Amino acid sequence: MKDTHSGHATTITELQGTAEQGRLVLAEVLDRLDGAFPAAAGRHRLGPGAHLVPLGGGSALLIALAPASTPRDRWNGRLVLSATLLDRSGLGDADVARALGCLEAVPFTGWECEAFTEQLPLLAGLARRLPDKPLRECGLLLVGHLLSDLVVQVRTLIALGARPEAMTVLDKGYPHKLRQRVRAHLDGLGVAVLPLCDVETALRLHAARVMEPSVVVDDGGHVLPALLNLAPELVPAYRGVVEQSMAGVEELETLGARVPLPVFSVAQSRVKRGIEAHWIAESVVRSIRELLPGEGFDGAPALVIGFGTVGEQVAAVLRGQRMRVAVHDSEWPRLLAAHEAGYLTAPEVPALLDGHRPLLIVSSTGRTGLGGDDLDFLAGGCFVASVSGRVSEIDMQGLARRAERVEDLGRVGVRYVLPRGPVTVLADGLPVNLPRGDAASGAPARQSDLTMAAVVWGACALARAGHGFAAGPDVERTDASIAESGLVERYYRLYGPGAGVGVRGRSRSRGGGPGTAAGRRTRGRARISEV
Repeated sequence: MKDTHSGHATTITELQGTAEQGRLVLAEVLDRLDGAFPAAAGRHRLGPGAHLVPLGGGSALLIALAPASTPRDRWNGRLVLSATLLDRSGLGDADVARALGCLEAVPFTGWECEAFTEQLPLLAGLARRLPDKPLRECGLLLVGHLLSDLVVQVRTLIALGARPEAMTVLDKGYPHKLRQRVRAHLDGLGVAVLPLCDVETALRLHAARVMEPSVVVDDGGHVLPALLNLAPELVPAYRGVVEQSMAGVEELETLGARVPLPVFSVAQSRVKRGIEAHWIAESVVRSIRELLPGEGFDGAPALVIGFGTVGEQVAAVLRGQRMRVAVHDSEWPRLLAAHEAGYLTAPEVPALLDGHRPLLIVSSTGRTGLGGDDLDFLAGGCFVASVSGRVSEIDMQGLARRAERVEDLGRVGVRYVLPRGPVTVLADGLPVNLPRGDAASGAPARQSDLTMAAVVWGACALARAGHGFAAGPDVERTDASIAESGLVERYYRLYGPGAGVGVRGRSRSRGGGPGTAAGRRTRGRARISEV
């Protein structure tokens, strides 16, 4: 970020950890600078945690590591690592970005990893439930977001036998706050991180690095179509695919009988349909209200585009919050289901945009739900939100072409001033419930814990010889396998109505105490600001 008072380029990275962990991070940063700038070896120590690092040509970087609390405060583990470029003589923009990037991309401390792990006990506990390490002779190709959850997922996969050098993460590229730190942490573990936007290159690089058969953990149906269409000769090197999103299932359905690998379809499982869909919907609506705290939605018209597993729940939550909800879906059975559920429906989006004039539009199709000529019917002053993992869910380019001007609203999103009035796309068209810079947004850890644990369980199932899955999605066997895992029972015991009462009554009085698992999980959530 930029220091607006002095004009100096400045970056600040917030850490959680002990003083010793902070010193290790600082030492790593200094080593990185030594590798990037030969002149950095001539640095001067100004005091505890403070160094003046020359970068060459008269430029210098002031680096400081200090507690975020004052000496009078109780130690809370918060540290601030800062760097200020005092003189950029002889440095181009690329060199400045490289220097500051050495402080922005630092791995997580042990304290932070512990906090992440405590938030996801089901996922982290799989290593104890599967002591035979089923992934020890298996490569892994993962598609995902660079969020702290991914750190726990990768650490769990390694604990289950996966070798870091046989793992590749395909980054979906969303601008999460801590994405550079997540990548640095994965780099430190030896896990390759490649951009999803060049999936063919990623597939070929993975094949060059990994000799053993691999399992794909996908989120959006990206890998298998690319394998079939761009690198079909690599298909025999894969044992199967774990798919966690309905958008991905729909992509696989377009392949029809061409699907050559077994698919562990967490997306279609009872866990995903019966538990996750409702809390996703709640997190979506909560995130919208947090982005627009002064907007009155009670009694206002809303439109949900896409009446699938999540869209149906979003419509129900909005109706439960006293909005007048209309629904569109391109598939007749879903449109009929919405009609019979009492929603205003129409087979064409323009009819609902022009007649219902929704203040809020939520698109959840997994394709492009709002775009093309439909954009001409948007009422001025409306808000548009995406729930899909597809960046194309909302036709942002179409809005930009129609706009008289485009306004950046920061964390809220982008406002397009159209002839009929302004249209605000929340969260820049990304899934509105994904965390984008504050701890309040995004899904509650306990629900993502269950889904991520089911995904890792699926990878372990497909890695075993004789897993019994035939080619294509096998929802019945997926449900049976998840039931066998005991994850739902453990989830119920951790978070269900028995928590804090009955057999757990002894821990109730000290449930928030620092020595208990519940207390540690609460403390972890409070001290780690999610991406």
